[in-house]
Amino acid sequence: MAEWLFDRYGSARLILDDDCVRDASGRVVGWIHSSGLFSLGGQHIGWSEKGVLYDVHNQAIGFTRDASGYLPGRRGTGGAPGFPGFGGRPGRPGLSGMSGRPGFGGWSDSPLDSYFES
Repeated sequence: MAEWLFDRYGSARLILDDDCVRDASGRVVGWIHSSGLFSLGGQHIGWSEKGVLYDVHNQAIGFTRDASGYLPGRRGTGGAPGFPGFGGRPGRPGLSGMSGRPGFGGWSDSPLDSYFES
């Protein structure tokens, strides 16, 4: 079931669709496997835990409306737009190993809607 991911300001930016992350237009931009967050090409770029996405430094970058994971502060969420039409999923690549996870930090300086572009 798809749900919106909100940035640190409570704005809907990305879509969590089972094991993939989609941009606001419905295009697949990344993957979630176990507790790992991976780029479209399969590189480990962070973690996902209890509805919260964390960057490679373990700083929060986004969350679902019902997230229960660690957040350094939580603003109210605004209204979420309707979902766009979803195209097919690309084949999931082999996923790299995950690096050691540091302790929790604050909010990431990386914007949620462009985090998967790097």
